[in-house]
Amino acid sequence: MNENIKEAGKLVHILLDELEERIKPGITGNYLNSFTEYALKWFCPEARLACKGFHGFPASLCVSINDAIIHGIPNNRKFEEGDIVKIDLVIEYNGWYADSARTVICGEGNEEDKKLMRVCKECLEKGIEIAKAGNTTGHIGFVIEKHANRNGYSVMKEFSGHGIGQNIHQKPSIPCFGKKRKGEKLKEDMYICIEPMIFIGSPEIIRDSDGWGIRSASGLNTAHFEKTIEITKKDAIIIT
Repeated sequence: MNENIKEAGKLVHILLDELEERIKPGITGNYLNSFTEYALKWFCPEARLACKGFHGFPASLCVSINDAIIHGIPNNRKFEEGDIVKIDLVIEYNGWYADSARTVICGEGNEEDKKLMRVCKECLEKGIEIAKAGNTTGHIGFVIEKHANRNGYSVMKEFSGHGIGQNIHQKPSIPCFGKKRKGEKLKEDMYICIEPMIFIGSPEIIRDSDGWGIRSASGLNTAHFEKTIEITKKDAIIIT
């Protein structure tokens, strides 16, 4: 494994742990964004938060709440009890990138939202389980969609996981749906991001007026998990 992507992944994991602990009622996305910037400078001043400026994105962290699923711009809205908060973070270290996302329930939450979050995380785990050299991107999407559908959820169609390494987004695309033996064949030493994005009800989406945030057109809650992994002949190695 490249030591630079390994270090970037370690930093992403540490920061997401710190952020998850701070998601409580009354906290804002802007606070999380500022904390992320401060904490990375403290942990590793040589590293860089890569979301900020990527295609013009204005923040260092994506924060998407409830029906919002990805690319939310942090703001001063205070989190409320039961909010489902998605945090997505990319760090660059010596020219190599690592990317990861989590869904966190603010406060106690209800059983329906806990199930949504659990199933999304299971979709990620199932995708990672079959991500090995010789398998295909379509097979990853197949197991993600199958598990989501079995539990009554639908999956994102318009956005997908992706390759990563010396660019934030690179080939191959890793959709949340697909067919066995279809798509691009996975190769040893390839780095990819698997990121299930699931919906209660319809997967139809709308874009926020800011041009960035993506949310469920139904207004129902969503979940998103993501990890960067390395492909090997036997088992995927989780980097983040």
